[in-house]
Amino acid sequence: MSDMRRPPRALLLDDDKYALEFLRMLLSDRYPRLEIDTRLEPDPSGEYDFYFLDDDFEGIRLAGKLARQIRVSHPDAVILAFSASLDSDTLKELLGAGCNGVCDKKVPTDMPEMLEALDRCMRRLETKVERPPKDERPVLLKTFRDLFREWNQRLGSLE
Repeated sequence: MSDMRRPPRALLLDDDKYALEFLRMLLSDRYPRLEIDTRLEPDPSGEYDFYFLDDDFEGIRLAGKLARQIRVSHPDAVILAFSASLDSDTLKELLGAGCNGVCDKKVPTDMPEMLEALDRCMRRLETKVERPPKDERPVLLKTFRDLFREWNQRLGSLE
């Protein structure tokens, strides 16, 4: 995570300008200190604490590739992926690529849960300012077990 003497920074990547603006407004309202950059192209370059990745760029699923790229240069960043066509293979790929969390756009409860998890991340960042930094692993929004259990429950409810 970043040096918290400066505000935390987030990068939002989505080829849908309306979805991008909605997420930017939602995050800036909820986290006024968060500095937010947005891009319509799949370019994750730069120094950020949070990355919000849409999975689909003009019909090509890129969030897994982008997450792997981010993980190499920013191992402690929080990476969240959004998908409108989340299936079990996509979920596994995104988590395996280093995403801390995945939000299924078709599931109404996913966004509020993601925001609650972000609240916890922000509180942890704020407490880091008060305490000396320690060697910590990246913050996982949910454990892999939690994500797979929830996913399997969703699949079971479709039957």
